[in-house]
Amino acid sequence: MVKVGHGGTLDPLATGVLVIGVGSGTKELQRYLTGSKRYIAGAELGFETTTLDSEGNVTKTASFDHLSVDAIENVLPDFTGPISQIPPIFSALRRNGKKLYTLAREGVSADEIEIEARQVEIYDLTLVAKATTKLPRFQLDVECGGGTYIRSLVRDIGYKLDSVATMIALERTQQGQFELDKCLAKDEWSADSI
Repeated sequence: MVKVGHGGTLDPLATGVLVIGVGSGTKELQRYLTGSKRYIAGAELGFETTTLDSEGNVTKTASFDHLSVDAIENVLPDFTGPISQIPPIFSALRRNGKKLYTLAREGVSADEIEIEARQVEIYDLTLVAKATTKLPRFQLDVECGGGTYIRSLVRDIGYKLDSVATMIALERTQQGQFELDKCLAKDEWSADSI
């Protein structure tokens, strides 16, 4: 039997790079997980959900008629560098020994739990395909440090724009030295390829 382990997790909605250790490589995983992560995030203005992604129940709606693609691009520098971020309640963070997503599934709301803000680092944040972007949807290219919640970033951008926004897609394109175009897709895994 061969031991297999993964380094980190992806949101249920997410696709992309997930570093996996095989055999003795499971003990070396942490060594390979240093460095930044890069994501392409799809977002939509006008609604917010319980999970901060399109899989949750809508909790808020807001107008976005006052917004333009330029308005989105103009707020992005405010989210670059070290920023304070409140993680979503649907996360693996723990409160009193329980994972937050477990509490959320038990019916506890984000308003009932004080989730402390955390310092995270956004190294680069750009609007993807500005010329072809048609609101309410837009895409972001995000390079960030560990512990960053892209769902929270999208939420906070929505608030900064005097609206609300929800993440509708997420692809991790890089984790440290591992890039998506150099990874094996799940259907390509075999004893020879790993």
